[in-house]
Amino acid sequence: MRCGVCGSERLGPLGELTSGNRVGDQRFLRLRFPRRGVFKPRPEYDATYARACRDCGALIPFLGVEELRRFDAEADGVEALGGDSYR
Repeated sequence: MRCGVCGSERLGPLGELTSGNRVGDQRFLRLRFPRRGVFKPRPEYDATYARACRDCGALIPFLGVEELRRFDAEADGVEALGGDSYR
């Protein structure tokens, strides 16, 4: 596995990712997508794990097993922000 920022292969071990905010359920970074309709829920997935690059310090978040399964099942139906213009 390589760092997505600098390309280094020197990534640290997998660790628990928390935002430092312990209020309610806001403990992890959340990947959110636009609503698919007015009354439909907004698709969102919690990234609960991360690795840090030992060369540039970039943080690479990962979805947990259950979140990944749910995202995989729903991925074809989610829409990108701004028409996927961030690629």
